[in-house]
Amino acid sequence: MLKQWGELGDKPGQLRFPAMIAADKNSNIYVADQHNHRIQKFDKDGNFILMWGKQGKGPGEFNFPYGVALDSKGNVYISDMNNNRIQKFSTDGAFLAETGVYGTGNGQMKYPYGIAVDEKDVIYVIDAFNYRIQKFDTEPKFLSEWGSQESIGFKLYMPHEIAVTADGNILLSDRQNHRISVFSKDGSLIKRFGDFGEGTDVKGGFFSEPHGVAVNKNGDIFICDRYNFRIQKFNSAGEFQYQWVTPGIKDNSRHFPLGIAATPNGNIYVTDHYSHCIQKY
Repeated sequence: MLKQWGELGDKPGQLRFPAMIAADKNSNIYVADQHNHRIQKFDKDGNFILMWGKQGKGPGEFNFPYGVALDSKGNVYISDMNNNRIQKFSTDGAFLAETGVYGTGNGQMKYPYGIAVDEKDVIYVIDAFNYRIQKFDTEPKFLSEWGSQESIGFKLYMPHEIAVTADGNILLSDRQNHRISVFSKDGSLIKRFGDFGEGTDVKGGFFSEPHGVAVNKNGDIFICDRYNFRIQKFNSAGEFQYQWVTPGIKDNSRHFPLGIAATPNGNIYVTDHYSHCIQKY
């Protein structure tokens, strides 16, 4: 670990149950500071830059933000989970647009979770309780949807995070089924890898509720294996490479990795949901 920052609180740089995390082209970090109902931005060394948002339903307000993603121009997209919408912001936090209301129709949502943007600036959203993935353009305007409870792999809990692979496929962390699913852009299942395994001696490639997923510029895949307190790395084919344990913020404590981002300069950033901090590797 290179660095760790953050503590429980609501002041700038403090966090309250941080969720997903994303990086821009300059390796600045955007974090969904979930229970503070805001987004915080840090530089690559963890220095606070700015924050925006408060609890509410208006433009630029949040009700438990969860997913974070950026397009090629640096615009920031947030899945505003309990407001059942996606909000779009500039790099300095200025509100630009929003889409979504509670419902089952096209562009409507029931608790959006993870969000990702591909190389053509198509936005993918886990529409959790509608058991589907929805696709939007950068306006953001609805394009299409795919998925079902059976095909995506929803069980008791829904997939929490989504990422785009180097070849343009879609990764889902299928949390309660303890596996990673890979889909084409149109929702055709390509493959799945992983199985349940928990404990100090569990081998790589096994998971206990995988959450955050990230892909670096080389196509390597990084998975937050939450209840095994570790990060696992796989190659682009889904073959296990290596792992490392994420230490707790206090002596003898355990870190619960939730969100993860891979930056252009080769570093990995992880949110510790219960210790209210961010770790850099």
